[in-house]
Amino acid sequence: MDDVRSLILPCQRTARTAGTGAAFGYTTKSMPGPMPSADALRTGPVPGDNATAAGNRPAFERDEDLDAAPAAVPTGPRLLAIVFLPFAAGYYVSFLFRNVNSVVFPELTQAFGLTAGSLGFLTSAYFLTFAGAQLPLGVLMDRYGPRRVNATMLLVAAFGAIVFASAEGLPVLVLGRALIGLGVAVCLMSSMTAFVLWFPLERMATLVGWMLLVGALGALSATKPVELALRVIDWRTLFLVLAVYAVCASAAIFLVVPEKPAAQPQGSLRRQVAAVWTILRNRGFWSIGLAAALVQGVAIGLLGLWAGPWMRDVAGLERADMARDLLFASAAFGVGGVLCGVLSDRLAQRGVPPLATYLGGCAACSVAMIPIVLGCGSASLLLWIVFVGLSPFGTLSYALLAARFPREMTGRVVTALNMVTFLLAFAVQFGVGAILDLWPVVDDRFAPGGYRVAFGMCWLLQVASVAWLAHAERSNLRRS
Repeated sequence: MDDVRSLILPCQRTARTAGTGAAFGYTTKSMPGPMPSADALRTGPVPGDNATAAGNRPAFERDEDLDAAPAAVPTGPRLLAIVFLPFAAGYYVSFLFRNVNSVVFPELTQAFGLTAGSLGFLTSAYFLTFAGAQLPLGVLMDRYGPRRVNATMLLVAAFGAIVFASAEGLPVLVLGRALIGLGVAVCLMSSMTAFVLWFPLERMATLVGWMLLVGALGALSATKPVELALRVIDWRTLFLVLAVYAVCASAAIFLVVPEKPAAQPQGSLRRQVAAVWTILRNRGFWSIGLAAALVQGVAIGLLGLWAGPWMRDVAGLERADMARDLLFASAAFGVGGVLCGVLSDRLAQRGVPPLATYLGGCAACSVAMIPIVLGCGSASLLLWIVFVGLSPFGTLSYALLAARFPREMTGRVVTALNMVTFLLAFAVQFGVGAILDLWPVVDDRFAPGGYRVAFGMCWLLQVASVAWLAHAERSNLRRS
């Protein structure tokens, strides 16, 4: 949840001077042209405003402007309906696409004779294109706005779903999956960018919480509801239905969300890449960010594919029970994402620094994975709820990293960490499948010993990153 900070920091002063406004909306005058910088707001009128300056007060803070707010500016419930809901529709389907293979995998392996390695590579292609698209799509969003970019990219996702549904072999399946990942890569950040443009800062935490809940609902829909749908339709029809939904979400964003001028682009793609490379060479980035990337990357990678096969092959669950357990695990991910932020804030008020909470949460998540590695299938539901529910503690790293870099680099810090996280999720899904292929497949089931080795390697990497976090940050932990 803290990754929204990268978007709201530049608008912090604007939100403070704008006041609370109506329920979720601004009561200020709509400003023509680019949004002014914080310095401009402190020193004089908004560029392009014909009114005379009123001392050093921001142009839109003058009483006459506040009284003359045009009716065309949406506020309150209407603003939620035309901005939040369309973007939420896109974010919902992005999570559904991400996790759907955890239930559909039996049909895919049977139809195409996929090995564990092939299944892992197929599903992880989503994360590969998702991670690779972060920088170029960020530049496009700066230039053309979140509304146009998200609406366009959702059409790419819909096309990818159609390609996936019509595939007759693994290469076309991988192409379709990769296009889906590319198409939904900007769903969350475009939503956050739109919220910054339309809502006051003090409403951002609420909006982010609701958006995370929408994502959790998408993950939930990829479990038991998909299993029930597959009793009526086949997997190809399911992906065609998802393609239609993605087109509808694209249309809603493009046709319903109003356009609002934003700040001018801050640099070329080359400059953005150079800045990210500078961040990736920073030791402090890795001491904080690596634990977060591994905790989240392992959880996302396993929940998105290998949790389902583990429940079938190790815990011995039938498909309906497997889908039920995945549903609760996905719910735990959504609930955990909200509660870990609340817990961190409460503990900070009692004198516990966020760095300590972050370290403790990542360590707890690593401990929770031990029974899963050991194959304790009899407690499958509880094990996955606890492990997945603790994994969002990794998101606390965003605020910690943002405080260690210049404010103008916050967005690129978050982009760099997102890239690392999703590349690791790709490696987890692909790597687990490759390891499972080293064991013989019996009765169309993967060997429990293969899961122990594959999951055990993921656990060792998590533990090593948490240990390095504790060692590298020991001086900061003592001072706090």
